Amino acid sequence: MTTLASNALAALRASCDACFGTPTVWPLIENAYSEPQRFYHTLAHLAELFDQLEPFRGAALWPAIELAVWGHDVVYATSLPEYADNEALSATWLLNVTQAHCSADWLRTHALHLALAQQWIRATKTHKLPPECERDPAQKHAALLFLDADLAILAAPLERLIDYDKGIAQEWAQDPDNPAEAFRLGRLQALKSLREHTPLFHTDELARRESLARENLDALIARYETRQ
Repeated sequence: MTTLASNALAALRASCDACFGTPTVWPLIENAYSEPQRFYHTLAHLAELFDQLEPFRGAALWPAIELAVWGHDVVYATSLPEYADNEALSATWLLNVTQAHCSADWLRTHALHLALAQQWIRATKTHKLPPECERDPAQKHAALLFLDADLAILAAPLERLIDYDKGIAQEWAQDPDNPAEAFRLGRLQALKSLREHTPLFHTDELARRESLARENLDALIARYETRQ
């Protein structure tokens, strides 16, 4: 499991408090992303996403992107059929938590941001642009930035990508070096489905990493195919 240094954890907490306008949300975020079944979808994953998105903090819809990052994996079941509802439940969690913990002024100010963040969280199920964002260029770009950032791990150095893949296996209670046949086949199918996305990255900011991401995907797929 990738862990965060104390200073990075403190910075993440301060960002969370500033985003939601209250310190009461952070313990919920920290507890959720620290669940024992998590090995990749952890607080370190949030920190990596925010690092990817750091250049866009000044964007008009940054609050929606930030809310989507905080909430997108907050519900993460690794058993079937619960796994299929992770995205929808995470979006609902974000709505419920902000209504319970954020001030009335915050809710009025961020009504649009909150609605967009929920759309984008649900979109991580397929990593396809929500149709509601198609007509507004600013919303479309912000949504695609968030979705691209969530897949940016695919363009990491191969060693980091293999660590990511092993973390996914561990989240499903698998030996990452010798997973069960059912897991191997399911993971292989998921990776091949992802490879069919054309393009993988939709924004100019991440399009330059497309070739590397595809090479990495091919390498991961080959690792699973050689285990047959």
